Amino acid sequence: MPKLLDRTIEKNKRKIERAALQLFTRKGFHGTTVREIAKKAGISMGKLYIYYDTKEDIFIDLVNHLGRKMEAIRQKELIPLMASLDPDSLRNLARAIGRVVSENLDYWRLMYIDVVEFRHKHFIHSFRETAGGLRMYGNAVIRKSKVKFPAGVDPSLAYTAIYLQFFTYFLAEELFGAKRHLAMSDEEAIDQLVLLYTGGRVVSGK
Repeated sequence: MPKLLDRTIEKNKRKIERAALQLFTRKGFHGTTVREIAKKAGISMGKLYIYYDTKEDIFIDLVNHLGRKMEAIRQKELIPLMASLDPDSLRNLARAIGRVVSENLDYWRLMYIDVVEFRHKHFIHSFRETAGGLRMYGNAVIRKSKVKFPAGVDPSLAYTAIYLQFFTYFLAEELFGAKRHLAMSDEEAIDQLVLLYTGGRVVSGK
């Protein structure tokens, strides 16, 4: 019975979260009422308050749940492509980031809602952890890489900037609807960014 009860609780919480995500990402956090969430989830207000004390608690659970999902995606789909700084690897990484962005737009919408309505207080910790982890990972990759950075440049910071720049590009394209905002196709933009970061080398670093 306890296991069945746990599954029921988890199922109902996921139902509430899905409803809240749809509303938050279309109306904003403050523009959404608890009553609207309950109605969309198909449950009573009383039942919703069994699981969540406040609307912000729902938002926090969403952030944590989607954050775990995105970290799993990052580990499975992106990290394996980050073991090299050669141009071909960077192109593959950029394409993979493009897919991740386009397939998880609600995650990014929720992040921007957090920035606008909460001053980024719910996402900032995980963002800093990701950036810090990338810099540590980047140091290990760069030590094995043939890519040379100019004097005075922090290689681990440059590596992190490459990763984040690909995300920035695709977020502008997909989330903001700014198609061809660099006045070129995605493939052309990827090629140009890779050339920029590899000092103009056009062959893989073998």
